[in-house]
Amino acid sequence: MNGSMIITLTSVGYFLEILVAELLFLSAYKRKKFFILRFALSLIVAIPLVLQIDFYSTSSTLGRFIFLLIIIGITAVISIVSFEGDSFSIISSCINGVATQHIANKLTLMITLIPFVKEAASSNYIFSIALEIIICSIVYIIVFILVAKNFHFEKNSIRLNVLSITIVLTCIGVNRLVVDHSSDNIYYEIAACTYAIICCALALAMQLYLYRWQEEKSESLVIKGLLSASEKQYEQWKAMVQFTNIQTHDLKHMLDRIERLAEENKLDVPDLSPIRDSIEGFAPLVKTGNEVLDVLLRNMSTLCKQQNIRFNCVSYTDSLGAYDSMSLYFLFANAIDNARAGADSVTDPDKRVIDVSLKKFGDSVIIHIWNYFEGEIVFDGQLPVREKNESGHGFGVKSIKMLVDKFEGAMNAYAEENVFHLNIILPI
Repeated sequence: MNGSMIITLTSVGYFLEILVAELLFLSAYKRKKFFILRFALSLIVAIPLVLQIDFYSTSSTLGRFIFLLIIIGITAVISIVSFEGDSFSIISSCINGVATQHIANKLTLMITLIPFVKEAASSNYIFSIALEIIICSIVYIIVFILVAKNFHFEKNSIRLNVLSITIVLTCIGVNRLVVDHSSDNIYYEIAACTYAIICCALALAMQLYLYRWQEEKSESLVIKGLLSASEKQYEQWKAMVQFTNIQTHDLKHMLDRIERLAEENKLDVPDLSPIRDSIEGFAPLVKTGNEVLDVLLRNMSTLCKQQNIRFNCVSYTDSLGAYDSMSLYFLFANAIDNARAGADSVTDPDKRVIDVSLKKFGDSVIIHIWNYFEGEIVFDGQLPVREKNESGHGFGVKSIKMLVDKFEGAMNAYAEENVFHLNIILPI
């Protein structure tokens, strides 16, 4: 195979390696309409441009780095044309693909330094291409499993995207400088390749860590907002509980007095039992030891009735009196709101059910809440993921876990045969 053909294949191969690596990180983006047509036309336009690039036509490090930037730019344009999303975030995703390709390329170079591999690669160009394809495939699969599939770059902040681009391009640029001024020493080349692999791997790991940190920070702000809103609602409920208790207490005494006076004076009065039943309707469903929680459960029952959801609640303990009412209010309100959202998605009237049970076991209170749901609930670890389901289980469960951790308790959630279960253990 002549030299010009090899140079052509090298440029196109380098372009395709980068493009495939970028697609790993673009898998989270939504494809634009006529994606296949857009992507095919982009390749038809891009490949002739790539064929004009000759990395070996210049010995200048800056020149080769510019050639690399041109190829990255072409792949970025293809990505922007083919995928929906913020252009800057797409470019950031592309840069992470470049880092992945760089890791695979340097690993291939290190392996070709092995004498018998080097001899086979230099004498057989097909072997050299096959070796690079195999190594790239292995590296790409590992990076996709460990990094690319775990987060969505379109949700990153501008600062994180700028940091990603700066780190990766600086790493590749410095490595380009080292390689172009090598001393033809095998140990020097191994050191340069190792340096490049470590730098790119650390850049990807750093970005994954920063993304997770940013995601947790955003979720924490959302949960704090929910806590703040619930605290205001709690104060309103607390005032309502006090008012309701006073009014029902006075009404009970008034009914008792009317019945006593009617009996003493032998007066014929209307049946007062419907009024007494209405008053009793304000009484808690269960006795948990926490007055506000008892009324919350009663009001949740009323809300469920309005949605044609059957609300079953039993308590075999009254040991929750020592807990902060605000925290218990928020915990149960979120848990039952999530269950209401799930049960409300069920079309079968017999399965529009929420069941809440509390019982004491040793020095702990066990809380079990379950409800039917329709659709799919996707779990990330032990918690359901809000974005991929419409059944309402999401930030509410995360906020519940935050409170359970605060109480030094334990919780788990799981779905089984269209039934969502939430188990909580709180120490007394």
